[in-house]
Amino acid sequence: MKQKSLQFLFALAAGAIYSLAYPSFMGGGFFPFLFLALILFLWKLEKANFTQNLILILGYNLGLSWFGYYWIPHTMREFGQLPLLVSFLLGAFTCLILQPHWWIYAIWKKLRPQSNWQSESNILITAFILTILERFIPQQFPSFVGSPWLHLAPYLGLAPFFGVAIYSFVTYWISLECITQLYEKKLRLQPWIILILFLIFNTAFPLVSPSAPSKLPVRVVQANIGNFLKISSESGDKDSFESISQLYEGLSSRENGFIPHLIIWPETAHPDTFYGTQSAISESFQQIMQKTGAEMLIGGYDQDLSKSPTDFIESVYNSSLLLNQVGIRSIYHKNILIPFGETLPFGPLNRQIVSIVPAISLFAKGSGTPVMETRAGFRFITPICYEILETNYMRTLLNQWGDNHFIVNHTNDSWYGDTSEPHQHLFLSKWRALEFQLPIIRSTNTGITSVIYPDGTESTRLNVNETGVLDVNIPLHKPQTTFYLIYGAWGLILLFGGLYSLTYLREKIGNRP
Repeated sequence: MKQKSLQFLFALAAGAIYSLAYPSFMGGGFFPFLFLALILFLWKLEKANFTQNLILILGYNLGLSWFGYYWIPHTMREFGQLPLLVSFLLGAFTCLILQPHWWIYAIWKKLRPQSNWQSESNILITAFILTILERFIPQQFPSFVGSPWLHLAPYLGLAPFFGVAIYSFVTYWISLECITQLYEKKLRLQPWIILILFLIFNTAFPLVSPSAPSKLPVRVVQANIGNFLKISSESGDKDSFESISQLYEGLSSRENGFIPHLIIWPETAHPDTFYGTQSAISESFQQIMQKTGAEMLIGGYDQDLSKSPTDFIESVYNSSLLLNQVGIRSIYHKNILIPFGETLPFGPLNRQIVSIVPAISLFAKGSGTPVMETRAGFRFITPICYEILETNYMRTLLNQWGDNHFIVNHTNDSWYGDTSEPHQHLFLSKWRALEFQLPIIRSTNTGITSVIYPDGTESTRLNVNETGVLDVNIPLHKPQTTFYLIYGAWGLILLFGGLYSLTYLREKIGNRP
């Protein structure tokens, strides 16, 4: 029992250290903590049996939850209006689903064939399996072991070719090799030679934001609307509705010499409901567009016309709507809904639960995406909230129509307050700009609002709890596609195949009498 407790505490410490490689309450994150945490955790994991593995994974995820995702209990209090103790216990329970790929890995480790799993070729297999598992097993808050490499931007020249997955693979591989080489007290040169080459390629071809022949003047509005005012307006309170509408109208129409061509509002910014593309445009929107001459892209609600207008349970979409003075040009419905925030898995019991915890919304699930294009012919996609963290889904959106110039990410991080979540969300979102070499306009309700460029740099920010507008001329070059956008994980698979073949043959030759 004492040994199991020590193992649990050891893994908990490793999870806490890992969380500090990302933005946290300790600051912006420290990259070397990534390797320190993973080496400690994998060292224990590889030497343990199946039961011990489960204890270690539980401790690791709990450390990650308490120190990295400490904002989850805060959100449950705010989102579900739950008591502090209940929120804390439910937050601790999320350690079971934070990084589910580790549970699958424990099962694979138990069932894998008997072999020398400390050999160079088998360590490559282990690193590859871990990378594929974390990439394709859904996560509540998608992040990858390779994500902290973002600290080295713009010296991540391989990102447009292999995505964040190549950095996860290298991290797992080198961590496992460190453990084995220290345990066997034997230096194996191949991993270190390839690591050096990997670093050289990344630094020799740094990411750049090329000068662009066209620029799109964009105004991003951050109204900093509190949750209770927002909920009150959506529930039909006229004073709240008027207060929000006036604030957005005043910010959108601000006269400061900047002439926007596109005005962007964050996720679910407009409290009223639309009814498809035939909906009439309100006088408030008409006035904003007449004063500025701009089109508008807003986060709002769109009702499924096949359902009754009084039925707001699973019939309203979390939406992005492109408006001009004539009407609604295009509507995107959010495809990936957040469990326990925007959808529930309890079927017929969902309505009863929502009646008890009214802060939970039950949105209808969208499918596909329409073409979003400005009147100047600039095409873009509009992932909402955490959708931008799903690299596989983002490839689907971008490849569905092609020839995209930029990305707009509507977000409402207000539920998390002034915690590390908005910083973590922004940090992880930057990977999509690197992978697809497209600027990302990040429009949030309470911060952080900014423009992310393809080299990982940012425009000026509107920080957490700041009210204002971000006026930016977005440089736009001719639409291009990256190798990663076209081929996804296939690049990594081919690279692994070549590396494994080389290692396997070298081992066979070395083992001959």
